[in-house]
Parts: sequence; structure tokens; C-alpha cells
Amino acid sequence: MAYSNRMAKPPATVRIELRVLGETVAVTAAQPPARGRLDELLPLFRAIDDAVVELAVRRAEAAGNTVSCRKGCSACCEAQPVPVTPPEAYALRLLVDRLPEPRRGITRERFTDHVAKLDAAGLKSAFLTRDPALDAAQARDLAARYFKLGIVCPFLEDGACGIYEERPFVCRQYLVTSPAELCADPFVNPVQPIRLPIAPATAMLKVSEETLGTPQHTVPLVLALELAEARRDELERPADSATVARKWVTELGAKS
Repeated sequence: MAYSNRMAKPPATVRIELRVLGETVAVTAAQPPARGRLDELLPLFRAIDDAVVELAVRRAEAAGNTVSCRKGCSACCEAQPVPVTPPEAYALRLLVDRLPEPRRGITRERFTDHVAKLDAAGLKSAFLTRDPALDAAQARDLAARYFKLGIVCPFLEDGACGIYEERPFVCRQYLVTSPAELCADPFVNPVQPIRLPIAPATAMLKVSEETLGTPQHTVPLVLALELAEARRDELERPADSATVARKWVTELGAKS
């Protein structure tokens, strides 16, 4: 029995190579279960996203641009809607459930408070039950109304992300080269985000629609627990992981 730990098999991994911006991006990550929920593929998808973001940042810096985002610079966490896909919402619900007390209770209280603010402003229903006819201008107006409420991300701790390794796609991809102070109001100021060749959240929505057979849309992160509970049965449905991963990567290619 003394040898059990040393004889344990290492976790299985999967390696994926993509051609992005004319370069090969290689990613090695933990292998998802053969059949699992969509959120169980997020660690793999995040690893791919991070690798592509790193490539885009290198390209931007080679062109003479510098990323302004730094630890402690949390303007985008202090009022932005931060859209998350349904599988990400379910993953966030599980994350909150795993938090130790008293942090779990504090985080849940933050979610409850923020949802109440959205409800009082008449925005909760508009985000949870998205009108399929909503156009880009109307979506921007909704986001601007949300921004004015000044709702801080429930995971923000001392000016830094408290769930950095498990943060949503949009948080991983939102990097700017404009002065940090402009992020105080991106609806007015000329903020310059780095252009990225993939849209992982959009790919996640398309794969989710095809896999689950229902329309999918993002919601602000503060509504993640609400959405995860409302669609729990659907989001707990397992699927073939290899098939889902191939479809997701294909959708990434369509956006590159």
C-alpha cells in the first residue's frame, strides 16, 4: 500500500493543434470525460482560448502596442455586464457551491443583491428571457443601462479576480491597448481592445444550441446562478465530448 501514490497513473491529457494567424498553436490539457456536461469541456476550451490570446498579445506587442490591463486594474469588473454562456453559468454555480464558508455565503449574498438591483431597474427579465428580435443597437442600450447601475462582479476581491483560472471567455479575451483610465466608461471613451481571431463564447452558444436542441444566449455574470437553476435539467444533460469539442473547434475556425 505504501507504493500506491507512486504507482498511480498520471491524469490523461489531450493535445490539440490549430493554425491561427498563420502560426501553429499547440495546447495540452486534461482530457474531458468521454461523455459529460458541456461545462466539463470548459477547461479544455479555456486552454485553447488562452493560447490564442497569448498569440494575439505577442502580435500586438510586436506591432508596438502594449496591453494596459494589469492586476488591480478592475474597471471592467466594476460595472460591465460580463456576458456568460449557459455552460459557463452552470460552471459558476458549481464553483460557488465549492467555495468554503464564509466566502460561499458572502458570494451568494452578492449575487442576490445584484439580481435585486437588476430586477428593480427592470432589466432582469430582459436579460434572462432575451428577445430573439433584439438588434445590435437595442443590445447596446441594454448593456449601457446595466453599466449605469455600477454593479460590481461578485467575484472581485481587493481589486482582483477571485476566480482567475475559471473566469469566463469574455474576461480572458477583453484586453486593451488604450490608456487604462479610458475603461472607466467604454461606452463613451475610445477604448481599443486587442482584435482576436476567435470567438469562443459564440462557438459555445452554437454548439450548445445544436447539442441541447434549444435556443441559447448569454446573460450578465450576475444572473449566472439564476440561469443555471432555471435550465438545470438541460445543462446537466451529457453529450459525447469528442463530438462537442470538434464542433466547437470548427466554429472557432469559422470566426478566424
